[in-house]
Amino acid sequence: MTLAASHRRDPVPGLIAAAIVLSVYGAIALSTDFSRVAFGIQSDEATYYMMGHSLAEDGDFAYRREDLARVWREFPSGPSGVFLKKGTDLDLRATDGAPFLTIDRRPDPDTAQLFYGKSYIYPLVAAPFVALFGTNGFLFFHAILLALATLAAYLFLNARSSPIVSLVLASAFFMASVAPTYFVWITPELFNFSLVLLGYFCWLYKEVAAPETSPRGTAWLFKPGSDLAAAALIALATFSKPSNLLLILPLLAWLLARRQWRRLLLAAVLFGAVGAVLLAGNVAITGDWNFQGGDRRTFYGSYPFQERGTPWEEVGQDRATNRVLWDHLFDGRVFWTVFSHNLVYVVVGRYAGLLPYFFPGLFAIVAFLLARGQRTLWQWLILGAAAAEVLLLLLWVPYTFNGGGGSIGNRYFMSTYGVLLFLLPPIASAAWAFVPWAVGTLFSAQVTFNPFFSSFNPAEQAKQGPLRWLPVELTLVNDLPINTQPNRARIWFGEARRFQIYFLDDNAYAREDLTFWVKGRSTAEFLVKTVEPASALDLDLASGEVATSVTVSRGWRSQRVELAPNATARVSVPLDDGFPYIGTRVWRVSIRSSAGFVPLFISGASADNRFLGVRVKPELRQ
Repeated sequence: MTLAASHRRDPVPGLIAAAIVLSVYGAIALSTDFSRVAFGIQSDEATYYMMGHSLAEDGDFAYRREDLARVWREFPSGPSGVFLKKGTDLDLRATDGAPFLTIDRRPDPDTAQLFYGKSYIYPLVAAPFVALFGTNGFLFFHAILLALATLAAYLFLNARSSPIVSLVLASAFFMASVAPTYFVWITPELFNFSLVLLGYFCWLYKEVAAPETSPRGTAWLFKPGSDLAAAALIALATFSKPSNLLLILPLLAWLLARRQWRRLLLAAVLFGAVGAVLLAGNVAITGDWNFQGGDRRTFYGSYPFQERGTPWEEVGQDRATNRVLWDHLFDGRVFWTVFSHNLVYVVVGRYAGLLPYFFPGLFAIVAFLLARGQRTLWQWLILGAAAAEVLLLLLWVPYTFNGGGGSIGNRYFMSTYGVLLFLLPPIASAAWAFVPWAVGTLFSAQVTFNPFFSSFNPAEQAKQGPLRWLPVELTLVNDLPINTQPNRARIWFGEARRFQIYFLDDNAYAREDLTFWVKGRSTAEFLVKTVEPASALDLDLASGEVATSVTVSRGWRSQRVELAPNATARVSVPLDDGFPYIGTRVWRVSIRSSAGFVPLFISGASADNRFLGVRVKPELRQ
């Protein structure tokens, strides 16, 4: 063994990096007033928050009136978006004929309790930390996960690259992506990401390292038990998010290719056994194996047991997932249009693309494909599984593949992101190792280093900077982050024909009657959505106290008009068939005003301090 080889396996930089991550994020976790800086609790967070506290303080998974009252200690807005379901009691009876056993289902006789309609594994593992540190325990748990993932990433990369290159790449994989933003989310995204990454590390470390040059404490990773540990971790991630089922396939396929029959059988059995035990837990808790099935509802503003005697059906929205809406998902009229666009959006989309939010993973894919002679079968299997996960998302949830309007980047992709680390080939150049840092932070730094604000204001990062160079995901119109701002999305316009506008930035001021002002020296970008066909968008433009040049663009076409002070003009924008979005048509339009004025400084009688460019009255023409 050479001296250089021993240095490549030096664990100290990775241990230091993990310690720094734990110290910094752990300090944030324990010193932050979460209920104040988080701006509230919302959507899926409400369910996991209540489950974690119910386990930590009551030792059960039941939702009762005291569980609801507990939320108001920290969040006066209540658990908006909580998912609840009714319980079911099961009675087993022996019968004379096959299958000699029947199961009778009846409603839970305890009407003073309900159950949570989400997977329980994440709050179960987080509950000890919640018991110790309260709500901040969720964040401290996340800090531990980030530290472990950092150490694992470094050790894997250091088996084939120098310590400095490994440290730069490992740190970039986390900090130059959107992943750390989910540190402040009380949801399982970071949990799933860490489970998958650690599972793949347990499986693959022995494929790139040698026992004699590996750090102390890693000997078990070269034994068959490491594959079983990987299978168990991936099983936990799969129970947390069922689509992660595909991520066990590379491990099983690799063992099959190596003809390691005993390991293959044990890994497959253990994966299934862990899943079966966890599903049995669902049955034991709620009487239903599917945590998203049965009589499941979500609640906003008014909650069960908040007011005594309020019927369940009157305060919730049905959200059971008991069947697949095949006709909706595979509508032949629009399927290929939606699918082909999503293939582009998932890579370079402004709000959910790999390029802006997971660039280190995209870098790993490109580096792998370019590394001829260094690519292995297990890496091809990983790439295939990652691609299959993406395709599953695009086929299963084509109109919400980003995880919903409140997401930062693509939260549904978080689990898969972890496996991309293992596509990285041996890299010798420190300069190349800095590429993920340079490009990744260009897009994601503003959310990664300001996670609380960004999480509560998920549309802000795309209102300026390089993200505006990227295409808007027209398949996600009602699930774009801008929908979290009701005064910017689904705004009605039109006199003869009504239609909606989604303002994608702050360069257009709020609607005034049926008009809006574009900010001076700015470009306002917006979406136009309508049910009825339209041939043109007519824009009546009016300047103010200064002359301005107005440019109107749709697609590759632009029109420019010069307006003198207090002048008007009409621009007619031809429209094609538009993008088909769930029974509507959508177009992206932008308007730029080259100059502007502040009424406050033009007329002493005006208190308007806005910087106005051009006033716009839009109308759709058939």
